[in-house]
Amino acid sequence: MTNTRRKPSAWPSIISLSAVMFMLGLLGFSLVGFQGLSKHLMESSSIDLYFRDGTSPSQVKQIEKQLQQEPWVKTTKYITPEEGLKEMGDKYDGEILSFAENIALPLSLELYPKSEFANIQFIDRESKHLRTLPQVEDVIYQRNWVENMTANVQRLQLIFGAASAIAILIAIALIQSATRLSIFANRFLIKSMQLVGATNTFIVKPYVLNFVKHSLIAIPIAMGLLLTVFYGLPRAFEDFAIIQDFTQHIGMNELLIICFSVSIFGLILASFGSWLSTRRYLRTKIENLY
Repeated sequence: MTNTRRKPSAWPSIISLSAVMFMLGLLGFSLVGFQGLSKHLMESSSIDLYFRDGTSPSQVKQIEKQLQQEPWVKTTKYITPEEGLKEMGDKYDGEILSFAENIALPLSLELYPKSEFANIQFIDRESKHLRTLPQVEDVIYQRNWVENMTANVQRLQLIFGAASAIAILIAIALIQSATRLSIFANRFLIKSMQLVGATNTFIVKPYVLNFVKHSLIAIPIAMGLLLTVFYGLPRAFEDFAIIQDFTQHIGMNELLIICFSVSIFGLILASFGSWLSTRRYLRTKIENLY
């Protein structure tokens, strides 16, 4: 009776590679979604210009057209007295609204800055300049909101940056462990090939190609899970606004870039890990293989 040695299963390394790429893909989605969400929040705070009595709508329109040429202005919104009264009605109760109806509201203009200019230092400086316009009576903006939002975005960027670094280190460690465990079962074969005169390149090449093949199998598994999470979670958990906020800021181009980058990263890590592990056993003495 002969004992046939079973060939090590490829599925543990495939599953490990899929899990690592899935985790990195989730991290990529989170980073891109957070950047889009923070940009949206930073651009949602307006600088409100209130014009003096006697300023005509045509003058306000002319000022609006000039400000739209400024590199820091994303969008503008012209507010008539009637629209201003309606906005007050949406925000305040009827008693305040009835009092406001007896007041002639001024013409106003809302300026929404681009995200890269939405910091308190720039807004303070630009507001002083806007107050020098002869038709402008006052400039109002939510200073505390901008300060808090800037601080929170910077804090979250640091957290996501640290999480990215930790996740990449974990991914490298997991793939390295998966490749080492798989090659461990063939350590005697590697050393036997070396002893009969096979070159290091001849020995290493099939193991690297084998793990490249494992990666190519793991990529569609990981991408399928990522797309399921991306398209499925917003529909399954419609009440969780945070999921909607993240996914709505990830376009098709960003989605393809994330999937492509994660796939390439997984291939490179698997190839390098298998090469490193095989080289390790080539340098190991026979007595240390047991």
